[in-house]
Amino acid sequence: MSEEILLKEIEDHIALVTLNRPDQANSLSQDLFIALKDTLADLDDDDDVRVVIMTGTESRFFCAGVDLKERGAMTEDEVWENRKVAVKPCFEAFRIFTKPIIAAINGVALGGGAEIALACDIRLAVPHAQFAHTEINWGMIPAAGAHQRLRNVVGLGMAKEIMFTGRKLEAEEAGRLGIYNHIYVPDQLMSEAAKLANTIAGHSPLAVQQSKKVYDTGAYSEEAFEFEYQASIECYTNGDAMTGAKGFKK
Repeated sequence: MSEEILLKEIEDHIALVTLNRPDQANSLSQDLFIALKDTLADLDDDDDVRVVIMTGTESRFFCAGVDLKERGAMTEDEVWENRKVAVKPCFEAFRIFTKPIIAAINGVALGGGAEIALACDIRLAVPHAQFAHTEINWGMIPAAGAHQRLRNVVGLGMAKEIMFTGRKLEAEEAGRLGIYNHIYVPDQLMSEAAKLANTIAGHSPLAVQQSKKVYDTGAYSEEAFEFEYQASIECYTNGDAMTGAKGFKK
């Protein structure tokens, strides 16, 4: 199943990873979370790979976030199991990944999709690539580092506004805030991503990886990541997160 919902190609030291659930707006099912985790682990172990480009197949959506239809149909025990075996390990794989990941954001990035975008090192987008942390609308909060990453990109006050309101940022605003490094028309997105990846891949792999390590070690802490995860659990045990997605189950 993972070969169908997540595509992988490797050429000239660059891996292209494509979210491939176009009929579901590339939303994050349990299987896709696990496929991403496993693929990142394989790519990190592959010495031939120096840079990863991540994108989506659906022209309107990079990733619409967690598959709320699947989540809404889960029992409480299944929700906890999903977070344990799929969601947390997937974002942990992003956090410990040693090589640069360029997100080629070909459409809207919502909720967990926005969190994946932030977990990448560099973000290129198209003009219709809205960005939003919509979790608050369903009684949830991001669980895997988005609070820290967003704060580091846009500053504390703006990060709080984005998280507390769940509002959608148009690509122009997301670019102005630094969430998107560059914005390209759709026909140029992948070629520009490849150009950037080739430039990075042309440098010493060790130097690039050490630079990434310095940035990430100085920017984040394991304690803060764990605190965010525990804070999200509170939304499920004493809030509305467990029932917020139920309206999507049909």
